[in-house]
Amino acid sequence: MMKKLLFSSLFIIFGFGADIPKNHIVSTNWLEKNQDNKNIVVIDTRTEAEYKKGHIKNAYNYSKDDWQKGTTIKIPKLYNTPGQIEDMMSKAGVTKDSIIVFYSSGNTESDYEFAAIGVWSLYIYGFNNSVILNGGFEKWISEKKEVTQNIPNAKDSNFKISKFVNEVATINDVVEAIYDENIQLADARDSKFYLGEDDREDLVRHGRIPTAKLTPMMRQVKKENNYYIFIDEKDSRKLLNNAGFGIELDKPLIVYCNTGAKAKGLWFATKFIANIEDIKVYDGSMVEYSRTNFPMESGQEF
Repeated sequence: MMKKLLFSSLFIIFGFGADIPKNHIVSTNWLEKNQDNKNIVVIDTRTEAEYKKGHIKNAYNYSKDDWQKGTTIKIPKLYNTPGQIEDMMSKAGVTKDSIIVFYSSGNTESDYEFAAIGVWSLYIYGFNNSVILNGGFEKWISEKKEVTQNIPNAKDSNFKISKFVNEVATINDVVEAIYDENIQLADARDSKFYLGEDDREDLVRHGRIPTAKLTPMMRQVKKENNYYIFIDEKDSRKLLNNAGFGIELDKPLIVYCNTGAKAKGLWFATKFIANIEDIKVYDGSMVEYSRTNFPMESGQEF
């Protein structure tokens, strides 16, 4: 009985032969075992050039930029519209019963953001059956698992979006958080951006949003052999809280970076690894915020 309860606590059970771990992270062995399941759809988030050199069998290629085609005036790289998502998923044969396995290169501490962008982009439109391959393509090839250059050709599935899940923060939400001690802000970038010591050209001003905690998304993985894997829940929560100097684990959280990419990586880690429920991504991030007259800070905190 205890074994059954433990299994149920670790996996979301589906009736079509595959189980999604509750942390939405799957191993290379899990994918190898399930990749011929008709409900498994694999998406490679590397560049087209990398994909064409070799990829996991039956994988479709939707790189980082494919998920960031939305735009407002002067603010590019925002999340895709419902129509853009429906077109992408239909071409990959995705249905409401599919499990989508996203993978990135896995050879740097930050490239899991590419896979997380895909998970988040579908999650906000009500599709929850997405997971990330732990260790990415680098782990897959290091284990000498099957690689191909064949391009899959799916039958159009006519995928449709039925709802919008509000895990997107607006600039008004961010400004409110600055002055509301019950709403937290987390900066997913590394310290040079947080301190305003960068020279990134698409930022009009440099620094951070006031009250934001430095919470680099790259800390949520660790190197194993020549690839990076996610840390566990205990270590994730410990790093996020940072002995009380980081975020509080029981308060609403808004995460941001420069263009929203790393923010989605941090969203994935905090939501599915650290189990923080109330979290939103400010997709406009610093590219948008730095163009406003709202306050900013730079340098060390005192």
